[in-house]
Amino acid sequence: MKDFNCLLVHTPRLKKENGSIISLINYSAMGLFSLAGELVNDGFDTKILHLGVEKYLDKDFLLSDYIKKHSIKYAAFTLQWCQQAYDVIETTRAIKEKCPDVYITLGGYTASFFAKEILEKFSHIDGIFKGESEVPTVKLANALYNKKSLDGIPNLYWRKNGKIILNDGLYVAANEDLNRFEFFNSERMLHYDEYSRISYELDFEKENQLVTPSTSLNICLGRGCMGNCVHCGGSHSASKLVSGRDFVSYRSAEKVISEMKLMQDKFGINVFRFGFDPNNRDRSYFIDLFKKVKKEFSGKITIMYDLEGLPDKKVIDAFKECGNTDSILSITPISYSEDLRRKYKSFFFTNKQLEEVLEYLELQKILSELYFLGILGIKESENTKSKEYGESLAQRFNYVTASYYYDMEIVPASHWTLHPQKYNLKNFNTTFMEYYEENRGLKNSFESMDFCIRAEIDSVAKHQ
Repeated sequence: MKDFNCLLVHTPRLKKENGSIISLINYSAMGLFSLAGELVNDGFDTKILHLGVEKYLDKDFLLSDYIKKHSIKYAAFTLQWCQQAYDVIETTRAIKEKCPDVYITLGGYTASFFAKEILEKFSHIDGIFKGESEVPTVKLANALYNKKSLDGIPNLYWRKNGKIILNDGLYVAANEDLNRFEFFNSERMLHYDEYSRISYELDFEKENQLVTPSTSLNICLGRGCMGNCVHCGGSHSASKLVSGRDFVSYRSAEKVISEMKLMQDKFGINVFRFGFDPNNRDRSYFIDLFKKVKKEFSGKITIMYDLEGLPDKKVIDAFKECGNTDSILSITPISYSEDLRRKYKSFFFTNKQLEEVLEYLELQKILSELYFLGILGIKESENTKSKEYGESLAQRFNYVTASYYYDMEIVPASHWTLHPQKYNLKNFNTTFMEYYEENRGLKNSFESMDFCIRAEIDSVAKHQ
């Protein structure tokens, strides 16, 4: 190993609620594992650290102390979701003050979209990767290790001679890259077993929080999408803008299955989520994958398959064979209204087509769930009708396990934030600082002394 230690950090969002400190955005981006794997393969000692888990296990834990103890030279923080904005910035600010020599970069969709603004506002951030960064991160680590120029590292925003620049060159992972990357390796992450049992919300005041059964994980099948659902920050137009990706990359079925077997053998995981449906006109990849999953697991695992468009009978039949009777197809009509669905959703289908699919799923005894979304900028009565339509479908079809209703969120790079007048979208965040202020929480975030004070109170109470 090279004498240059690297650290990849997931920073949840913190908030105070009813006297407790709670973390949200607890699920880390899958790309942390592929980044770690590439760094390790190139000779860099690298660990993934989940600040929520570490702080829950030890309220005295400070990332700055860990960086000093382990001589970390390079620390990369994910800023994938806009809700992380404040905590990532404040944690890294505190780290830089205590560990001025550590090189700090950000990555992820939100950091990519606002890269220039973040570097202009926050001098403690040394660089930001715009878009995908497995190969660029290794190049950066080598440049820092060898004290070479950072020129020529693709996708890197950084400061050169006092100016913020984006290097020439673009890196976007192709099929062969995704097949080379590892997206699961429990040895890469500190306290992975505890992380695998984390819940959607983590209350630092309560005991026995890391107990969610470690049975359901999202599997990386590929990257990209051909759709442009208006609210999605990962749509085709958003991906092209943020990362330069204008095509879909797939991992081979063999790589996917190998990863699933490892998860099953090492952690007893038997529920797997396939949250990837980039092109409803060609699902040959999934039909092939389902056939191979059936052959490998003999239908004894549970598959959760999230669809953006409607499945045809070939896809449904292949899906039925690959998993057990607890497997679920998730469909997102968005709205009861076909006109609104056509305007706000890609991969359009009519209500008649939706109900015909549900009838076929009923016939095949396949479980499904529906997702309807509250659309901003329209009459609330229209959203109410969507909720009611979903509930009526759940009552009508025995194999529709639930119909969920959520308000749409406004996220960076989504189509409607780029064309707000078309969607009657008003009063939404357009800058990084607005997301930063909107999610303001504990001063110094995970470097806050609030946790330590709480730990001292708990310690005194136990000895009284």
